[in-house]
Amino acid sequence: MEEILTAAQVAHLLQVHPRTVYKLVKQGSIPGRKFGGGWRFSKSEIILMISSQGPDRSVQPPSADEK
Repeated sequence: MEEILTAAQVAHLLQVHPRTVYKLVKQGSIPGRKFGGGWRFSKSEIILMISSQGPDRSVQPPSADEK
């Protein structure tokens, strides 16, 4: 069975603030689905997204002008 993560769990996995997770999913930068009043994320999709970016790239929080 696929593991489903909350925004807080994704934030921990990506080592970013939970607010950044919401911004990234709304921008379409990370895959997520709104379900039951909150966002849910597939752990395998998040891992695939991270690994497909290569070793030199990582999910970057929005820059100061995007806040």
